[in-house]
Amino acid sequence: MTSTRAGSSFVPPETPRAFARRADGFRHATAGRLWLAPLVYLEHARFGPGWYGKVVSSDPERLLAWAVSKAIPRRALEVTSLPDLDMPRKGRRRLPGYHIDLWGARLALAYDPETLARARQRSVAIDRLHPGAGDDHDGPGRKTQHSSAGDRDR
Repeated sequence: MTSTRAGSSFVPPETPRAFARRADGFRHATAGRLWLAPLVYLEHARFGPGWYGKVVSSDPERLLAWAVSKAIPRRALEVTSLPDLDMPRKGRRRLPGYHIDLWGARLALAYDPETLARARQRSVAIDRLHPGAGDDHDGPGRKTQHSSAGDRDR
């Protein structure tokens, strides 16, 4: 049983789509669709260390429709720019774009549980909540681990 009245023209918002290649995601977003960018672990970020993601599009109304359907406030919309990948790298222009940052519990609004679990498994060595992770030996210049880093070598 749905809460939409019969004869209503309501269309559910688009589901953000993830891509194996960032370039494909940028093209998807530049075309006005919703791209679910790869998860990134940030140690020094606005809301503290942890996994961060984002939904990206060149269409602010489509992005806001998705956000509102997930109870994310409209003020979460941020302006960004997207590379025009159809141009040569040299002299490549930037196109208008928008994104909504996701962190903490908000990650579950867009990322499937398996993706989040795989990311957390790969971050055990850099997660400060796990005892014995070797944090005493980690210096300030250590690298952060991206969610797909382990998949690149395969």
